[in-house]
Amino acid sequence: MQQITTHPYRLEQKRYFNLLVTLFFKTKWYMVVLMASLLIFYIPKFSENAFASFAVIFGLLYIPLSIFRIYRWVYAKNNASYFIESVLTVDTSFLYFKDIADNETKISVASFVKMSQTEHEYLLYVSQNNFSYIPKSAFKTDEDRAFFEQVITENIVS
Repeated sequence: MQQITTHPYRLEQKRYFNLLVTLFFKTKWYMVVLMASLLIFYIPKFSENAFASFAVIFGLLYIPLSIFRIYRWVYAKNNASYFIESVLTVDTSFLYFKDIADNETKISVASFVKMSQTEHEYLLYVSQNNFSYIPKSAFKTDEDRAFFEQVITENIVS
């Protein structure tokens, strides 16, 4: 059975924040369009009635408050475990995440429901909003990265 191990890697808080904000805009694009529509439609009527005032204020505050909520979550002390240096070991059936405190998490490859990737990382989803972060730079060789992609794509049911 083939097995690969990555270089140690770590998710930076700033990168995680940027990822979550990007994912927010990708998944909630319709809310952004709705807020822009509310603003365009109700700004001229702002002082005419209470609903128009509410719609404009809500439209102006929704996106900044959503981003602030993401910021608070990322930088909360309780979430420090997301940012610990880890090493990933991959075989044909499991992913083994081991952090610097020797805590190991074993996840069956079959439990991932989706893999997405950006220019610099893979996001492996075990549910709609819960993903594991693996930077492409953590792989030692292109062959290791190709093996990882093959193992994941063979096991994700489309």
